[in-house]
Amino acid sequence: MFKKLNIKVLVIILVILAAIYAISEFTGNKERSFSRILVAVDTASVSEIHIQIPSDNADIKLVRNALADWSVEANGNRYGADYGVVKSILSQFQEMKPERIAATSKEYWGDFDITDSLAIRVTLSSGKKNVADIYFGKFSYTQPPQGQMQMQQQGKMTTFVRSAKDDRVYAVEGFLRMNYQKDVNSYRNKNLVSVNRDDIARLSFNYPDYSFNVEKVDDRWMINGQPADSLKTLRYLSRIQRLTSVNFVSQDTPKTSDEVYKITVEGNNFSPVELRAISTPDTTISYIITSSANPEGQFDGTKSQLFKLTFVDETEFLPDQPE
Repeated sequence: MFKKLNIKVLVIILVILAAIYAISEFTGNKERSFSRILVAVDTASVSEIHIQIPSDNADIKLVRNALADWSVEANGNRYGADYGVVKSILSQFQEMKPERIAATSKEYWGDFDITDSLAIRVTLSSGKKNVADIYFGKFSYTQPPQGQMQMQQQGKMTTFVRSAKDDRVYAVEGFLRMNYQKDVNSYRNKNLVSVNRDDIARLSFNYPDYSFNVEKVDDRWMINGQPADSLKTLRYLSRIQRLTSVNFVSQDTPKTSDEVYKITVEGNNFSPVELRAISTPDTTISYIITSSANPEGQFDGTKSQLFKLTFVDETEFLPDQPE
């Protein structure tokens, strides 16, 4: 009798152990799914980024050409793209990892702004094949715990996302929507000059009524053959080496062609860059600034004092006269 009882106990124990093992395997697989990247993308092969923001009626494409240059397309127009923005978007897809599942079915999509009409949809393509298709919903912010020991802790940002092929909504750390703006100018190339200061060797200023040159001769800066103030010259070079603007103006802005200011930047390890300032009857702009390094861009000369700080006169380089 005892022998039969022991066999029954042993069978029960084995059944319980088998059940525990099965449960652990099932839950373990679910947990392991959170450690994986939400999308697996070879960013080097991505040739197009399609951004759709239905709430703002925005439809924008970032497209890579055969020379690996990126352009932005919207409303029938094409411009050079800001590679920093492209890189940030692609990096975001590489690093996107789910922390938890926030919802498992479509009926909860509205709670997370993850529906077709509320979410930002971003599709990555390689040639004609879609390699990622993600909807970005709302975000939440969790404040750090209060107390003396936690004074230096930061709050936590979470964005809710879903894949076009998955009904589940995932919580992902970070404010992921910040890369996607409705304004096409946010994605455009904002550079007028992008060189290293130490590579600049010559500046040629050609204005409607006069001209002058600033060049480096035997490691010394000269202006029209006379010694320039080295500190003042370096200050100007530091300002112009990474000259940018976010203040675009329309291509059809009227121009006055008889008043053109030109600056040519020359040196080592880069092609010469020509900056042009063309007057306009629009008094809110005064001058339209263009750059040979960014042919599609036209910039407002008044905002951020772009014209005033760039198209300077000789006093910007001459030594101060003693009083």
